[in-house]
Amino acid sequence: MTPELSFPLPACLAIPPQHAICVARSIDGCQALHDDACVEDWIEQAREACSLNNMQVPLDAVQGWHRDPATGNIRHHTGRFFSVIGVRARHRVGRHELEWDQPIIEQPEIGILGILARPIDGTLHFCLQAKEEPGNLGGIQLSPTVQATYSNYTCAHGGGLPLFLEHFMEPHPSRLLFSRLQTEDGGRFLFKSNRNMVVVAGDELPVELPRGFIWLTLRQIAALIRRDNLVNACTRSILSALLPVGAPGDDPQVLEGVRGTLQWLDDRRADTHILTRRIGLNDLQEWALDETGYFSHLSRGFFRIVGLRVSSETREVGSWGQPIIENRAPGIIGLLVRRGSAGMELLMQAKAEVGNRITVQLGPTAQFARENYEESAKLKKPFLFDEFSAPGRFPVLHESRQTEEGARFYREYNLHRVLVLPEETVLELPPDYRWLSLREVAFMVQLGEQVNSCARSILSCLL
Repeated sequence: MTPELSFPLPACLAIPPQHAICVARSIDGCQALHDDACVEDWIEQAREACSLNNMQVPLDAVQGWHRDPATGNIRHHTGRFFSVIGVRARHRVGRHELEWDQPIIEQPEIGILGILARPIDGTLHFCLQAKEEPGNLGGIQLSPTVQATYSNYTCAHGGGLPLFLEHFMEPHPSRLLFSRLQTEDGGRFLFKSNRNMVVVAGDELPVELPRGFIWLTLRQIAALIRRDNLVNACTRSILSALLPVGAPGDDPQVLEGVRGTLQWLDDRRADTHILTRRIGLNDLQEWALDETGYFSHLSRGFFRIVGLRVSSETREVGSWGQPIIENRAPGIIGLLVRRGSAGMELLMQAKAEVGNRITVQLGPTAQFARENYEESAKLKKPFLFDEFSAPGRFPVLHESRQTEEGARFYREYNLHRVLVLPEETVLELPPDYRWLSLREVAFMVQLGEQVNSCARSILSCLL
């Protein structure tokens, strides 16, 4: 007799029943392959084995990269990997208009961010790896089983194929727990998406894993996310798809909520216009090479593009150079939650970003770098700026520091804060904000490219 699931899974995922049972058991916290003490030992051993070293260098001294004399754009000599170019943007909402220019990463290829899962003794486990990246805080972070750009898995760097890649190239539909394109950071990537995947393997995948990989239950991963700077951004993005969700047809209230959300987003998209035009870095009016050879904003605010010289004894390639983004200060990513008639509700915003193909997506309640607004006469402080900058008005449900992806961002983290709206407190919401149930938000994640990277990151903290 089939046990009852602890929550209904989306019909659109077509999960074999035995796998759905394993997901439910994993969330219920059944037996893990490794106890928590063993996991701690594995993390410490992985940190001790770190061998990656890097130093900042001027952009003109980055091995394998050059700045085009005519445009100033920064490219790899092979034409692969990514480029740093300029964009000029005009953002209009109603009668309000804002113009700016900035550097941005252009990487016109789809990468694979994939986590392997398999049932072990009746509990679904997920395979993560301890991976070093040049921009990581704390050495290693827990990354997906496979985290590879197209250039990586076609060996443009001259190294070998990532381990376990074959499981993600053409998986059978019955193996897919989740597979959707999801956008990357739309403020610093231009029209960039990666395929977020969870693929369920069977007994053909051994329990014994290569060095640097480990099987963890969802309960264990959720506990590790609550720690600072340990679970990387790509893993958090994928795991947001594992929040409890039901098919909207199972509940008329959820169905109506999803329809209303899609209509609201469409209305906001119709009222929001962003004209994004590619230009050369040399043509940017507010940015230039500084005295250290880095590309910076004239105010020294926002972020800058720096060069790195990297060496490693454990990567596919022993040494390389690259440009990387260094942020001036940590940002804040925040969610305001409340108790609703159907359970937890989240205050989400219709967030427009210059690098999104679909300009407006669901964003978290708060998504900002405080210093950019406190020192700017041009930028208006966002809704609930003070409440998320210095909590006190609303109780704190969760707070942690979560790093950005260390291959493109240098030692950057964002403070993740989940605040609770006290009962009987009424907020007057701007048009770009809307209360949604957790199930509605989780279902929007399932659709792909509807929920932005910051929102997916903090949603993973609710696991």
